[in-house]
Amino acid sequence: MLYAVILAGGVGSRFWPKSSSANPKQFLQIFGDKSLLQTTAGRVRPLIRQDCVYVVTNDRYFDKIREQLPELPPENLIIEPEARETAAGIGLAAVRLARRDPQAVMAVLPSDHFIGSEQDFRRCLSWAAEFARNHKMLVTFGIRPTEPKTGYGYIKMDRLLVNDNGRRAYHVAEFTEKPDFDRALRFLQSGKYLWNSGMFVWRVQEILQAYRRHMPEMYQHLAHLYEILGTPDEKAIIRETYAKMEKLSVDYAIMEKADNVAVIPADFAWDDVGSWRSVERFLSQDNAGNIVNGLHVGIDTSRSIIESEDLLIATIGVRDLLIVQSDRAILVADKERDQEIKDLVRRIEKRNLREFL
Repeated sequence: MLYAVILAGGVGSRFWPKSSSANPKQFLQIFGDKSLLQTTAGRVRPLIRQDCVYVVTNDRYFDKIREQLPELPPENLIIEPEARETAAGIGLAAVRLARRDPQAVMAVLPSDHFIGSEQDFRRCLSWAAEFARNHKMLVTFGIRPTEPKTGYGYIKMDRLLVNDNGRRAYHVAEFTEKPDFDRALRFLQSGKYLWNSGMFVWRVQEILQAYRRHMPEMYQHLAHLYEILGTPDEKAIIRETYAKMEKLSVDYAIMEKADNVAVIPADFAWDDVGSWRSVERFLSQDNAGNIVNGLHVGIDTSRSIIESEDLLIATIGVRDLLIVQSDRAILVADKERDQEIKDLVRRIEKRNLREFL
C-alpha cells in the first residue's frame, strides 16, 4: 500500500516576518485560502487513504496541525523530540510504517512546495510508487530546469531504466548541491540535469536497508526504536535515542551514497517556495508589476511585493522592493536580495530579539 509522509517541522525563515517559529511557512496561506500544508495533504487524498497520510513534525506544532488537518488521525502525527535534519525524521517515519505494514511504499513530501497540476502530480506519484515497488530502487522526482538557478540541488541523469509510454526513469549518476552560476548554466545547457525536488518514493524495507548500508550507526538506533514502538516508555526512549542520531539530510546521508537511486522527470509545474520572490511566478500582478496582498496605496510604485497584515502600506517612488508587515515586525528589502533574509534572521537572533522572530 502507498503511504504519504509529509515533512512539516521546518521554520521557513526566508518568509520572515510573515513566517515565525510559532507560525512557520507551511501553515501560511500563500496561494489561496488553504495553507501550504493543507494543500499538500489535499493533493494526495484522491490517491492515498486518509489513514495512510502521516505528518512528521515536533510537539510545538501538534495543535496547529490538528487544527489545520482535523481529519488526520492523531496517531499519524510523528513527533520529533528535536530537529535532527531529514535523515532522522524520515528514518523515524520509516520504522513506524514498517511496524504497521512491512510491504509499505513510502512517499516523502515536503509540506511547503507548490505543485501546478495536481492530477499530473498524482499520476506521476502513482507511477513512481509502482516503479519503486517493482524495481526495489530509491526514487526521486527531478524537475526540468528552466534557468541556471543556484539555489537548487541538481541531479545528473545516467542510463535509461524504463520507458513506459513516455514515462521514463533514469539511473542517477550524481547529485550536486547548489552549484555556482557558471556550473548551473553548464548543467542547463547539457540537458542531462534535473533540479532536485526533495520528493522521494521507496519501499520502506528498501530505505531501511539503505540506512543499514550507508548509515549503520543510525540504523542501529532506528532498529532499537522499531522494537520499542507501542510500549509505555516509547516517548522517553525516542527522545533519548533521537539525541544520539547524526544531524544530516537524507540526500547527504543516503541518496548521494546509494547506487540504486532512480530519478523520474516530473511533468508537473513545481516550485519549492523558497523565498518571497517565488510568489512572482504564481500570483497576479497589477499594471505596474506589483504583487499586493493587503491594503496599499502608492504613487510611482512598481515591480514590488507588498504584503500587509492589518496596516495600510503607503509608498512613493519605489521599485523592486519587498515590503512585508506582520504583527511583530516590518521588513523592507531589495527584492533581489530576498535570499539574505535567512541571514537577517540570524542577525536578529544574535541581537537577542527573538520575540520578533
